[in-house]
Formats: sequence, C-alpha cells, structure tokens
Amino acid sequence: MERCLARDERAYRELVRRYQGAVMNLAWKITGSADDAAEVAQETFIRVLRSLGTYDPSRPFRTWLFKITSNLALDAIRRRKRRPIALEDLADEEGPAIDPADTGPAPDEGYRIQQSDARFESLVRELPEHYQAILFLRYQQELSYEEIAESMSMPLGTVKVRIHRAHEMLRRKLLARGNA
Repeated sequence: MERCLARDERAYRELVRRYQGAVMNLAWKITGSADDAAEVAQETFIRVLRSLGTYDPSRPFRTWLFKITSNLALDAIRRRKRRPIALEDLADEEGPAIDPADTGPAPDEGYRIQQSDARFESLVRELPEHYQAILFLRYQQELSYEEIAESMSMPLGTVKVRIHRAHEMLRRKLLARGNA
C-alpha cells in the first residue's frame, strides 16, 4: 500500500490483481448481475486510484476497498430499479431467454449444496438492499461485525440490529414457505 500511495504503477497493478476476484465476487453477490459486477469492479479500482490520498494506512485496506465496492454495487441496484425493462428485451428471436427451472432431485451432494446456496441467495435478494449488503459482507466475505460497520460507515449497533432483523425476515420467509 505504501508503494501505491507513492504512485508506483506496478504496485497498483499488483493491488488490482490481488483483490479483483474478491471485488468482483462481492459486487456480483450484491448486484446479482455479472455485467453490473464487472462495471462495479472497474469503477471500484478507478475510485481507489483517485482516492488513494484519502486512504488511512492505519485502517485495514480490505475494509476500505469493500466499502467502496458495496456503495457502488448498491448504487448499481438503485440505477437498475429506475430503468424499466421491456418484455421484448427478455426474449430473443429463437425463443424465451428464461428457461423453466428444473425442480427434479439433485444427482449428487455438490449439486444440492449449490441449489441450497442459490435458494439462500434468492431469499436474501427479496430483502431490502441494506440487509442484502450486510448479509453478503457477513456470510460471503466473512467480515466481522466491526469490519462491516467500518465498510458501511455505520455504528456497530446498527450492524448488529440489521443482521438480527435480516435473520428474522429470512426465518419468517422460510416459515411461510414451510421450510423451517
């Protein structure tokens, strides 16, 4: 980080290489879109380069980076919600773009785990945006409550309350679907 702060281009390339996977993963988990995630990741590293002067080296870099990524991903979700989608955009000339889901039994355990993760992500996506971001930071990026508080620029108590409320909302959704 010291070399990046000194504007060493090789150090910045190394920083991007080291963190691009984690940034893309977080952006994809929050936005649910590969295109949005790629755009958010690119913008994240542009912002990091432009904002290096505001980075406090006494703080964890990863937390600062995830804060930028989270904010940009939430902005992308908000922009997408304002953009209407025409039904014609969902299908191409050869047929519908969306295939029906296969609800048959899974052939192996790995597939069941993958499906379970997909169901969890689907449930999380039904929650308000601020709960989604906190849950993804907690369970996908495995950040501590303190790191989440710093990443999201909010008090630790707010993080704890939001995680508790998100858990309650998920529990109620599962109960309503007969899965609890």
